[in-house]
Amino acid sequence: MTDAPETTIVDSSAAVWKKASLVESYLKRVRAGVPLAEAQLDVMMRVIEGRGAPVENFLDMGCGDGILAATILSEYPEASGVLVDFSTPMIQAALRNLKVYSHALHFTTVDFGEPSWYDTVAARGPFDVIVSGYAIHHQPDAKKQQIFMDIFDLLAPGGVFVNMEHVASPTPWVESLHDAMFIDSLWAGQIGEDEPKSRAEIATEYHNREDKAANRLTAVDHQCWWLKQIGFQDVDCYFKAFELAVFGGRRPEPSDEDSD
Repeated sequence: MTDAPETTIVDSSAAVWKKASLVESYLKRVRAGVPLAEAQLDVMMRVIEGRGAPVENFLDMGCGDGILAATILSEYPEASGVLVDFSTPMIQAALRNLKVYSHALHFTTVDFGEPSWYDTVAARGPFDVIVSGYAIHHQPDAKKQQIFMDIFDLLAPGGVFVNMEHVASPTPWVESLHDAMFIDSLWAGQIGEDEPKSRAEIATEYHNREDKAANRLTAVDHQCWWLKQIGFQDVDCYFKAFELAVFGGRRPEPSDEDSD
């Protein structure tokens, strides 16, 4: 049975995502236009399947409209999941999209920027799998590292963390390549719309989007190094296309630790 969303929200640098109008626009135009989205989901599932065991309990951090959870549940329909986001409109979208799985899901509205999020989620752990999609990058580096440590603690031995994330470009030139790819994808994604916008209009909207200031991007190699220092094994950037990355690692089994 689905629990009513709990609420422990506080102010955050990404508070813009609490606005229903922005969430609606993002889900309608941007989420569907994320470049190479299917490839990223495929890589996520390959990492999860690499555990070699069914997913029984998973955590989706920054669940948005529920796309990552839906992908996991399509392969592991018997799994139970905890979905958290600090945006009430996002939680509401996930509730609608995952209605068929509602008996096995718990939705909670929390802010990763507050230490209390851990206790709220830990009561329903440990987790075989923890995933996150374009959410943790809203936090400063020190908070990112703390969140990664919390994730390690929340995983069951042998559990995997997969982060589908927006990361920093190494140079402005590479950033421009990323921007062009994203704008092209948004432009192409207008197929079927009654009044499609020109590429120039899409580009103007992209560069002046309301949520841009909330991004605190960090290079993926730095984040992978943090994961290794925390104790994750098999850490890697499993997929990368400019500023779009899928990276993560695995919490060791006791037998792995004994063999070190």
